[in-house]
Amino acid sequence: MKTWYLVTCKSRQEDRAVTNICNQEIECFYPKLTTERLQRGRKTTKESALFPGYLFVCLDDENGNFSGVKNTRGVNGFVTYGSRYQKIPSELINSLMRDRTVENLVPKSGDVVHVNNLSFKNIEAIYKEPDGDIRSILLINMLNKTVEVSIENTDMTLRKE
Repeated sequence: MKTWYLVTCKSRQEDRAVTNICNQEIECFYPKLTTERLQRGRKTTKESALFPGYLFVCLDDENGNFSGVKNTRGVNGFVTYGSRYQKIPSELINSLMRDRTVENLVPKSGDVVHVNNLSFKNIEAIYKEPDGDIRSILLINMLNKTVEVSIENTDMTLRKE
C-alpha cells in the first residue's frame, strides 16, 4: 500500500530534491505559495515553498525505495517519530494539491490603502486602478468630495485587516 511520508530538504533545495526524486520514478510533491507584491513600485510575482525545507514523498510501505530517497541530492532525510518515519494522511495531501495558495499583496479595485508621501501624510484612500507600471489611481476623500489622485506605488501600502 502506498503512503505519503514527510522528508526534510537542504536549505532552499526543494526543487533540486523534487527533480532528483522524480528521476527515480518516485511520486513527490511540495506545495508552493504564489505571492504578488509591489517591489520598487512594480508588481512582481514570486513562487516559494509553502513549507520551506519539507516535501512529501509517496512510497510503498513494503518495497519502497527509502534508502534511495534518503541518499538523493538535496534531501536530508525522513522526518521520524521515534524510530518510525512520519506518515502523512492522503486526505491532507489531496487537499494541498487541490488548494493552490495565492497571497496577494497588490491592491485590487476597492481595497483600502494608506498613502504616505509629501502631499498626503497617513491618509486612507481607496485603490481604483493601475496607472501604468509604477503609478496607481486612488480615490481620496477631501472636503467631503471624492477626488481621483495618481501616486507612485512606492508611496502606498495595503491596509492590513
